[in-house]
Amino acid sequence: MIQTKSEYEDLVIKLLNLIISGQHPSKELFPECTEKDFLELLYQCISDNLIIGYSVGRAASGDPIGQRTGTPYVTIKGLTFMDSVNQARALDIAKQAEQTSMSAKLKANKSFIVSIAALIATLIINADKIVHNLQTILLYLSRL
Repeated sequence: MIQTKSEYEDLVIKLLNLIISGQHPSKELFPECTEKDFLELLYQCISDNLIIGYSVGRAASGDPIGQRTGTPYVTIKGLTFMDSVNQARALDIAKQAEQTSMSAKLKANKSFIVSIAALIATLIINADKIVHNLQTILLYLSRL
């Protein structure tokens, strides 16, 4: 049973790709869905004018029925559907990458700030030794 929009889109794209490659869609090529789901998917693709070459209707029980009436083809609308799904998925991937990038930048900035704080703390803790050593160096240089 198709449960999400993403599953539906995946199955429609698979169906359209099969038709583009010259294969005739059949339930056997869709082991991930039931016979009824496959017929509903095919019915919806035909009703939405994503493919041509089929005649469909509904039986008295409400189940879709159809038959091939010619050579199946994917319409421009079908190709546009495929492109729009692929573009939407690419956009989602880009957004996820941007969020990951922002997270990495925040972590890098946090690490830099912690490093600067550690350096300042080390300088403050060792300030008396640093001053003493500077005095020693200046005294040594003045004797040269």
